This record gives sequence, C-alpha cells and structure tokens, in this order.
Amino acid sequence: MKEVSIKQIITRLKQVPINTKQKHLFLSISNGKERAKVKNVRGETLNDCLDWLQQELTKAESPYIRVDAITHIEEYNYAELMRRLLLVKRNNFFRTGIAFDRKFRTAFLGEEIMGSALIRPSQNHRVGFNNPELSFNMPNLERYVQKKYHSPLRDKLKQKTFYLFRTQGFYYENGSWLKLSTKEEQEGIRESNTGILPNQIDQAIENGEEFLYRQIKDSGQFIYGYYPTYNYELTGYNSVRHFSSVYALLEAQEYLDKKEELKRSEQALDWGVKNLLMEKDGAQYVQEQMRSGISIKLGAQALAILAMAKFQTITGDTKYETIINQLIQGIDDRFVNEEGETTHILNDQLETKKKFNIIYYDGEAVFSILRGYAITKNERHLQLAKKLFDRFVEKKYERYHDHWLSYATNEILLYLDDKKYYEFGLRNAFENLDFIEFRDTAYPTMLELLMAAIKMTDKVKETSYFKQGEFTQFVSKIDFWRLRQVAIKRAEIEIEKGVMFPEMAMFMKYPDRIVHGFYTRHDKFRMRIDDQEHFLSGLINFFVYFYK
Repeated sequence: MKEVSIKQIITRLKQVPINTKQKHLFLSISNGKERAKVKNVRGETLNDCLDWLQQELTKAESPYIRVDAITHIEEYNYAELMRRLLLVKRNNFFRTGIAFDRKFRTAFLGEEIMGSALIRPSQNHRVGFNNPELSFNMPNLERYVQKKYHSPLRDKLKQKTFYLFRTQGFYYENGSWLKLSTKEEQEGIRESNTGILPNQIDQAIENGEEFLYRQIKDSGQFIYGYYPTYNYELTGYNSVRHFSSVYALLEAQEYLDKKEELKRSEQALDWGVKNLLMEKDGAQYVQEQMRSGISIKLGAQALAILAMAKFQTITGDTKYETIINQLIQGIDDRFVNEEGETTHILNDQLETKKKFNIIYYDGEAVFSILRGYAITKNERHLQLAKKLFDRFVEKKYERYHDHWLSYATNEILLYLDDKKYYEFGLRNAFENLDFIEFRDTAYPTMLELLMAAIKMTDKVKETSYFKQGEFTQFVSKIDFWRLRQVAIKRAEIEIEKGVMFPEMAMFMKYPDRIVHGFYTRHDKFRMRIDDQEHFLSGLINFFVYFYK
C-alpha cells in the first residue's frame, strides 16, 4: 500500500474516540478468492498499535482491506451473553464483536461472526415468523478457531468471561479510507443518507445489473443464487424466477443504456422459450418439472409475457410477439373462468392442480396482460385484464398490499379511468403504510409498492374525483407527502441492509463471486436471482422518479 494511504488511515484513527484503557486494532485483508484473514493487536497506547499497523499495511496489496479500532468494551459472563443473544430479533442482526479473553488473544469482529456463521439460530427458527434464539454455532466456531489460531477452542465456554466490543471501521476503496457506520444494526458497513443516496443508488443499480448479468450461464439459464457464507449454490430453480429475473435485467439494461448486454438477456429468453414453453391448441404455456410432476403456473405465464414485452419495447424486435399473444391466450383459455376467477397452477393436462398458490400471481397476470396489450392492441386482452381486475376489487384484494397489484393498478389506469381502481390502489398502499415505514429489514417489494403508489397518486391528484373531495376518506395531501418520505426511508434501508458491500463480502467464503449483489441478511445472507430482481426494479423506479 502507498505511504500516503497509510498516513491517511493513521490520521483517521487518531481522531476516533476510544473509551478503553488498552487500545486494540484489527486488520482484515482478502484477496477476493477466500475469506479475509483477520489479525489484531493490543497496546498500552494507540501509537503502539499504529506502529504494528503501519508495518502490516506496507506489505498489503490485496483488493479488500479494512481496519477497525475498538471503541467500547463490555464484560459478560456466559449466562449474560446467552441472554443478550436471545434478545436479538433477527438472524445476522447481532453486530458486536466478541473476545474470549481479556487480552483479546481469541477475538472476532462482528463481520467475522456473521461471515462464518459463528452464531446461528435455533432449529425452530422460521424466517419472518419468530425470533432466531441465537447461540454459538459450535462446529463452525471450532473450525474457525482452528484455522485462524491453529489451536483448538477449549471447551470451557460456561466458565469464561466474554468481552463484547464495538468498533469504528474504515474500508480502503478507490485510494481513500471510507468511514463505516457505528449505528447499532449497521455497525461495520457503510451507511446511507439523503445527501449521498442518489449516487449510492445509481452505483447499486449498475453493480446489481453486472451481478445479475454474471449469473447467466452459457446455456442462457441463471445460476439460481448463493448462501455466501459457504459459497453454496441454491437449488429450486423455477420458471417464475427465470422470467422475472430476465425482466429485471432488461429493466436495468434499459436504465443503463446497455445495448450490447441485451444479447445475454435475449439468450436467457431463448432458453426459456426452448426449455419451458409448451404449445397446446394454438396457445403457449410455461411448464416446469417438479417433484409432484409438471406444473404450469399462472405467475410464470405472466412473467414470460412481461419479459418478452419489455424486450420488444426496448429493442423494437418483434421476434416474441407471436408468443406473447399465445401466452395471453393460454391465460384466457385455461387460467381464468367467465367470472374472472383464477386458477394458479395447472398440470400437464391443463387441468387444475392447485387453485390458489400465492397472491402475487393475480397481480402479475393483470400487469402482464396489460403490458402485452400495449404491444398487441388486441381489445380482447384489455377486456381480459378488466375482468380480472374487477374481480380483485369485488374480493377486496387490496387487503394483501401486494406490489404487483399496485403495478397492475397503474397499468389499467392508462386505459380505463375508473374511480374504483383509484380507490383500490389507494387502499392497497396506504392501509399498510405504518408497517412499511417501520420494517427493519430491506424487504425490497415494499419500495416497489411505494413507487407504484406514488405514481398513482400523481394521477389521483389530477382527477375530478380528488378535486371534488371524493377521496378524502382515504388520503390527504399530507398522506401524499408522507408516502414520498417513507419511500426515501425505504430506499436508504435497502442500500444499507441489502447491498453486499465489499467490507462485508470480504468475510464470506468467495468474496469476488458475491460482492455488490443484493442479499437478504436475516435469511443467511441469501442471494437469489429474484432478490436481485426486486431490488433492481424498486431502486430503478425510485431513482428515475426522484432524480431523473
């Protein structure tokens, strides 16, 4: 590392408020192909530690480098530590470092603990339903200690005193040292604010597109995803997520004006056409092999239409237009009855396999039919969408607060200016706004819903219904203002808690593979292609609306 950069970090560290008698520094370095190697030093003065750091950094030329100074230390016995872990409401939201002895001979940064899963939830934990009830992951802890310290972890945990510590971290990026967050749930990772949010989102979209692009194999099929702690590739690939990921990738490529990269997305579409489509009676159906046999899903049907329509809109290439017509015909023929009731999954004989699967499918269906209608101009397609949406209104589907229903509301209002559709969209967004505002995880579909709702409120304000006060029972101008403030808050949370920044990626098994992708922290840092899809769509809509 250059001498000027070493001087910069020494200057930064001298400005850190440290409330400990002895001073501690951690240095973490990764070559991008394996987890960071972490060293730490203890000294009577900060200068003692800085001399060591200077020597270490002089030798450092790796792409991932970070330095952490301990600022606070708290002492716990085993029972107290276990109680502290039990109070954590979500997996991987415990952000504190742990030392196993007073001299910090065995000590782990919070990022080490998460990156190597040294703490784990109980077997009874269900993501999103109950607390994780965290405790030490003893097999992982034993292995990690052996690898890091070349000696076994003594089995004396219940008799030991533990030292929980907080840090001020700095990550070396683009020739300078980025100060990392010290916020309780964000400690050790960069944070966001309204001043830097536009640049962060713009960069997150570009990096996210590149990550999702890299997941397309030569065949045109995606790598489904990873659990990055172990570099474990996920199984369970399905037709819905294949086409939805192509749609999001096309959306990002359109936003970034990446024309050459569209060929890769086209390759993914062609893989879907070749491997997933089945023709019957002049209609097309998206099928996939499952343990229970062939499944033909309304959601897959819809996302295939969306992706192909997006491709045609961007490129002007009509190669998929016949298939778009045939897929909509398939929905009309087999998935929707005369009353507008849907069936969600069919078998290989095009008979009902599962009447209802997930509410997403219904919103996806209307949204996709309308996007298809924009291309086909077939009046029958518009009437099919209307029949479906009228049924949603009748059955009060707004209670589901689904982002696809918000998208569908906006789309149908392009063609049918009906008061009941506005009311449906307003209820869908505003009746769940408190939950959306105070949700502590990234939850990217919330930003998608908010952006669809914001666009709809722009239309609402121009209607005679609103001007005559007919929507005052649902919303006011203050609600419109709040909707935008909540969207900004959600965007900041998505950046902070949803982007695999390098200062976190470097502690995973294969940093280069997963850096700058989007992840779900409380579900083992899961990185599926549909996670990329939801983050990209929400952030693109947010950026275009607020900043472009």
